[in-house]
Amino acid sequence: MEEKATVTNIDEIMAERVFEIDKIAKFDPNEAQKNYFYETDKTVGAVWCLEPGQDLYLHSHSNVDDIWVCIEGEGTYFPDLENEIPIRKGMVLLAKPNQIHGMLNTGKDRFVFVGFAAGSLPMDITRY
Repeated sequence: MEEKATVTNIDEIMAERVFEIDKIAKFDPNEAQKNYFYETDKTVGAVWCLEPGQDLYLHSHSNVDDIWVCIEGEGTYFPDLENEIPIRKGMVLLAKPNQIHGMLNTGKDRFVFVGFAAGSLPMDITRY
């Protein structure tokens, strides 16, 4: 039979498995911020915070899927070197291995998205 979680266990579980985005998110007026909140041998999670006009440079990864969940703001997603897609809160974006991706906060407010990389870590980065 499974042991019931104690108060101490619940605190430990919450510290390791429950995250609050507003406590993780940090902004910088000079550059986009990547705020890591967990990492395992298979995935990593980060909260990206961009002020208006800030960008996340075009890049790709050869060894991971990169999933972005937009939770605040609006911007432009770059799926390659030639195209752009308007994005906003509520959208989920996927870049498979070797697919170029990047984004620009084109809105008047802050842009926040949660990024998850899944695959063979550590992930590599090729900038464009």
